[in-house]
Amino acid sequence: MKAGNIVNKIIEGEEKTCILLGGEDLQPPKHMMQGEKQKGILSLDGTETDWTWIGLCTIDGNRYVYFDKINIEPFDSIAYKHRDKALSILLTIARILIMKGEKFASTIVNIIPTYRFFIVDGGNGVLILPPDLGDLISIYLSDEDRYRTHGCYIKNNTEAGFSLIRQFGQFMYFALTGIKPYEDMNIRQSGCHDIPLEIYKENLFPSLSDETVGFVNFTMHAKERDQRDIMGNRGACDNLRWFIKKASSLEWNVPEADEAELKTKSREAASSEKAKALMDKIGKEARRKTFWRQKGSIIITALIAFFVAAAVLASYISNLLEPPYTKDMNQIEMINAFYEAQNNLNVDNLSDALDGCTAPQESEVINLYVTRQTRSAYEGVSPFIPVDDWIKAGRPEISNTSSIYGVTDLEITQTGENSYHVEGTYYTPYPYNEEDQADISTAEGKSLVYVYSMSQDFTFAWNKRGWWNITDVSAINVKFTGTLLIDTFNPREVALNNAAD
Repeated sequence: MKAGNIVNKIIEGEEKTCILLGGEDLQPPKHMMQGEKQKGILSLDGTETDWTWIGLCTIDGNRYVYFDKINIEPFDSIAYKHRDKALSILLTIARILIMKGEKFASTIVNIIPTYRFFIVDGGNGVLILPPDLGDLISIYLSDEDRYRTHGCYIKNNTEAGFSLIRQFGQFMYFALTGIKPYEDMNIRQSGCHDIPLEIYKENLFPSLSDETVGFVNFTMHAKERDQRDIMGNRGACDNLRWFIKKASSLEWNVPEADEAELKTKSREAASSEKAKALMDKIGKEARRKTFWRQKGSIIITALIAFFVAAAVLASYISNLLEPPYTKDMNQIEMINAFYEAQNNLNVDNLSDALDGCTAPQESEVINLYVTRQTRSAYEGVSPFIPVDDWIKAGRPEISNTSSIYGVTDLEITQTGENSYHVEGTYYTPYPYNEEDQADISTAEGKSLVYVYSMSQDFTFAWNKRGWWNITDVSAINVKFTGTLLIDTFNPREVALNNAAD
């Protein structure tokens, strides 16, 4: 049996609905079972009510989470049995996420795992599990199931605030085709070039309007500039308002489907000459070298970004097994630790103390972490030097393969009982905004660094498990103050001179 399987069992004389977690040999961490349970949401016939699970039980050597009996089915049924209601189901989920906010969504690398979603009463409602139960389920999942329910939705070049819009676009694609667009590794290795919906249209949804197909295509392929225009400074959940506004006016004349029949029709569509030519092209792209050199730097492909994101997910699951490393810190210590993690490109520590919110810096830190790890492996260089380390060392010259990065000169001001305002100086090798692009031709022996004044706000809450959590981090506000030209040295020449001596 796989994690997530649903059964009804008699427990203490009453029939209960149970979701399989896994074998009883894996004990859930005690700190996850302490304190008050978080509440999920049950939506049925347009009415939302709080929902709570009862507890854990062991049946035939397997551990289950159980709750009052309810008619639920896995989320993936939107592509088959409840395909005709898929758009309505997705709009309901989106409305709930907007209503409950970022803390309830509790995204992992900006994606909501689908093991938190269930279809209720034949497609007339949905159940969204609370974050703490989702975390508990994730511990028991295999790597394959984590990829299927989370990792396959990760796509490079997705702005944090646009991530849920893009994920919901992928849900629509899946409902239409029975295929998750980026699940196949050949497609990932080719740069996430999914099979266009137009190839499947005649076989699988011939009556669907071009407007609906075009909307799905846009959500999945929107360029970064278009994403930023839509999302503004809002969070990923709030940006689902745009998805609801656009999707609510779309036609969805798609019939329900038998799973085996839909897969057969998908294969028939994929056997057309156009589809074969496209798949051949994707296969060739996937076999090309993942890295190439350009102007001395390695360009990172989608595959590497995906595997780093997967590693972040694995670390997230690992961290669930024990309390955060910040559990004994006060609020100011946690803020300092937050920026220390950013400066050191430590993704785990950056998000370890966050409860239901996402650090606005997370995407940037992940991208720079990918670059650092890749260049360290292939070029033997460390491309980013934490600014606080550089300043403490007396602002020395740096390698011409490196750049200065990070936030320093922190000034932390308490603005409320559990809220703080932070100001500092932000150093980055790239301009934060296009208009800040310096019209400077960097001379040999110099490295260009962009300098900003920055500010950010933090909100904290004391949780029932006995430590502080960061419950909200505002978008980082930056103001361009200028550039620095830092003296550099050529490490190869230094090595040769040392060898000669």
